[in-house]
Amino acid sequence: MTLQDLKVQIEHQALPDLYLVTGDETALLQKAKRLFTSIIPEEDQEMNFASYDFGAVGLDDAIADLTAPPFFGDHRVVMLTNPTFMTATGKLTDSQEKALLSLIEHPVPGNLLVIFAADMKLDKRKKVTKAINSKAEKLELARLNERQVGQALHQLLDQLGFQIETAAEQELMLRVQASYSKMLQELPKLLAYAADSKQITRQAVDDLVIKESTAQAFDLADLVLKGKQEAAIRTYHDLVKNGEAPLRLNALLLGQFRLLLQVASLPGSDAEAGKALGIHPFRVKLARQSLRKYPLGKVREGFLKILDMEIQMKSKQVDPLFLFESFMVNF
Repeated sequence: MTLQDLKVQIEHQALPDLYLVTGDETALLQKAKRLFTSIIPEEDQEMNFASYDFGAVGLDDAIADLTAPPFFGDHRVVMLTNPTFMTATGKLTDSQEKALLSLIEHPVPGNLLVIFAADMKLDKRKKVTKAINSKAEKLELARLNERQVGQALHQLLDQLGFQIETAAEQELMLRVQASYSKMLQELPKLLAYAADSKQITRQAVDDLVIKESTAQAFDLADLVLKGKQEAAIRTYHDLVKNGEAPLRLNALLLGQFRLLLQVASLPGSDAEAGKALGIHPFRVKLARQSLRKYPLGKVREGFLKILDMEIQMKSKQVDPLFLFESFMVNF
């Protein structure tokens, strides 16, 4: 089911007693939490709404809430986050598991248990996980792809009466790595900046949206592969001057070259390769664009030289800036 399906269920009071929410799109997960909270009127939430982090407080309080009927209301909502007992490493006591399984099979009328498993790797062999999977209404909030993020951006801007330049949209996507959640975080600044013109420009994005570290690493790797020594060295100096630790910067650069090599060996769509590597498909798209411009042998050579630079940084008292400059001169 989707968030829209959940809205319809809430509007029509057609609410199952158990939900399992999964996914890794932070903004959508937060929206889901707000929707579940809205089931209980604000004045009744103190008595009929509770949220527990299993990792912090365990399960006993949640079970106690779920075994009692709603207090002068139609529903009680209990949200449970971080349910590590559904993974291979977490567990419940025998009494907790017995109580939870009993509540899943015979819920108290009006009580809703909402389990937020987010992007956890669930152990489907476990008895309790099987029971939840079998009985729960599943709300999957997977990360949006680049096209969906773009559509969401334009829908929001249309509703607010704003427009965005094509170059500005492309740079925004690059700077937030096509993340829907990060795009929503940055949008209020851009809207305030363009309050008079109603037009978000490339300059506004450049001035207001800080590049993700992965985007900075992509830029630096691009300069290295293009052989632009002066620009690469200047960028490296600026990043260090702005507080980026040389070892971390080297690790980001090494990671970017490793990603290029990994993507080069993977067939299939950007989404399939992204899933295999555990990264956003947008990064795969950028990597494939780079691989069309640079010989694979050059990428391998760069990876090995950057790896050697990291070893020297960790084992010798050598100025990192000197090492990077030497790397650029010799690459």
